[in-house]
Amino acid sequence: MIAFPDAVARLSAALGDSPAAKLAAAALIEADALGQPRFGIAMLDEWTADTTPVRAAETPQAVSWLDCSASFAPLAVASATLDLTGAAQAKGIAAVFLRGVRGFGRLAPFVRHLADAGLVGIAGAEGPPFVAAHGGTRAVIGTNPFALAIGTGADRVVIDVASSTATMADIRNARSTGAPLPEGIALNGEGQPTTIASEVAALLPRGGQVGSLLGLVVELLAGVAGGGRDDPKGRGVFLLAFDPEAAGDSIDWQARLAALKSDWTGSGGHWPRGGARSPEAALDDDFAKRLDAQLARISGRAQ
Repeated sequence: MIAFPDAVARLSAALGDSPAAKLAAAALIEADALGQPRFGIAMLDEWTADTTPVRAAETPQAVSWLDCSASFAPLAVASATLDLTGAAQAKGIAAVFLRGVRGFGRLAPFVRHLADAGLVGIAGAEGPPFVAAHGGTRAVIGTNPFALAIGTGADRVVIDVASSTATMADIRNARSTGAPLPEGIALNGEGQPTTIASEVAALLPRGGQVGSLLGLVVELLAGVAGGGRDDPKGRGVFLLAFDPEAAGDSIDWQARLAALKSDWTGSGGHWPRGGARSPEAALDDDFAKRLDAQLARISGRAQ
């Protein structure tokens, strides 16, 4: 077993021990702790010794566009999140558009960081076409997750949801095990429904038209406005943050958030927290061995 904070500290040190390294390490290890290993330290497979850091902004920028194709993606997204935090606090609102981003894991830890800084954090990531439009017969956008976080402490809400019925990782798992897929989530190459993972050419949008339009929103922001669509070097990601305190006392957003949470949960609804792990959490021996192997490779000690 390895304690969550110890695992984060070891990975952070290997990645440079910068604030961005600490945020990236915590994001990856949290995914493993949540039972989502494909979004966890498996992402370290894409780390290379010649990776370059994302250029940090010398002064806060309200809007910026960054090419991250030469950077380790989790570090790139973490670095952009930290810069965005300072920019939004200084200017009231700020956005950053990343392109050339490879696999980086989950959006939730990054928008949660923005919320913990007193901001509203919104993010989305587009990717290679694997999801059909509502009513369509072929893939036109990626699984295009969307995330939002606001509030601190017990009232904090973190939403992180894919706009598709499943993820590419779900399809890969089904292909490797031969398990059938649920009905109504995928199409084959002829645009017909299928439950056979090896036949899947496109996923269907989550919730029909609503999920389809959410995926389109992410594509418009990360893919079109951000320049990520059809970029052969990687995907597009957008991060947006604004400071609700800029409205002054007239809004009292924290009281409104607490009241909404009370109404939501009081009606039986689930208040999403984005999977944050307790500092007392621990990961099993299998994870500890995988972490050791990844750290050895990063440090150049791997055989």
